Amino acid sequence: MSRILIAVLNWGMGHASRTLPMIEGALDLGWEVDVASSGDALMWLKNRLKNRSGVTFFDKPGAVISYSHKFTMLKLISQTPKLLLSISEEKKWTAKHVKSRSITKIISDNCLGTYDANVPSVFMTHLLKFPVPWILSPIAQRLLRRFTRHFSEVWVPDSPPGMTSISGPLTSRTIHPKTKFIGILSRLVNPSKNLTHTSTTPYPLVGIVSGPEPHRTKMENALRKWMQSRPEKGLIFSGKPGLSSRKDEDILTLYDASDVEISEAICASHILICRSGYTSLLDLVALKKHAILIPTPGQMEQEVLSEVWTEKFGFASCTQKDLENLMIPEVSGRFPPELFSKAPNKTAMNELAAWLKN
Repeated sequence: MSRILIAVLNWGMGHASRTLPMIEGALDLGWEVDVASSGDALMWLKNRLKNRSGVTFFDKPGAVISYSHKFTMLKLISQTPKLLLSISEEKKWTAKHVKSRSITKIISDNCLGTYDANVPSVFMTHLLKFPVPWILSPIAQRLLRRFTRHFSEVWVPDSPPGMTSISGPLTSRTIHPKTKFIGILSRLVNPSKNLTHTSTTPYPLVGIVSGPEPHRTKMENALRKWMQSRPEKGLIFSGKPGLSSRKDEDILTLYDASDVEISEAICASHILICRSGYTSLLDLVALKKHAILIPTPGQMEQEVLSEVWTEKFGFASCTQKDLENLMIPEVSGRFPPELFSKAPNKTAMNELAAWLKN
């Protein structure tokens, strides 16, 4: 039996969320899958895959990134030495794991040290250009090219640059000679297609909390405050594996909701608020749903994506401070029909099947 190692960055829940279809795809193709991550991401994947056979979980090294309420970019830059050390530790761990577990393929979602010179490997990312201050951009790009050259291929969950690309300047550079765009990748499925509705109570207001602390909790509290100021019922999804729910009058907070619950609530909502994190945007396209976008303060990537979606698709956006002050814009937006020419995950699953076969 062939065995693949799939490594997932534990940096918010987005990487785990978008990698889930790849894990399930490999299992469906008859592969044994070793899933390697840490923290909440690993816990979340264990919960989602607890009924699947053929999958084994491993806790791998990985830097724990800390954020601050202010000066987030400076805080991230100061942790560069820790990130570089983490990559070295990942490389050593991977070499041992490949040998002990007879790994024959590797897929790494943004884990730069999870590769082996003797094993075909894919680096999956939506960042071909780091969104850093211009003075740091040349150094960042050189580092990115240096680390990704160890992988056999780079896969980007997006369309190639053009009308249907959702990543804007984040994929405007070339970092690897063998780069493939694998289309929209999402674990969420539109319930109007092949899911049975299970929700008994519709929630016109839906908020999705994501990202690292302290801004995760700040967003959750701000969403609850906003919903309390309105007459409609509200539902907050705040991914914290292991917790259940919280009820505040007409506001329900779910901390470990199923994909069915999330998909149905998003599609039934009248006003949806979420981060402009890349995985959240992939989910919006998969569900063909408009939302008000709120970048995580200080995360240039999310700020860039919010601007791209405002300019390209007409989506409304505001700051976290605006949310805290109840200054929420009206929902707006439009998707070009060409964006839906292929079903979510179709291109990615075809690419995965072809690569695993070779």
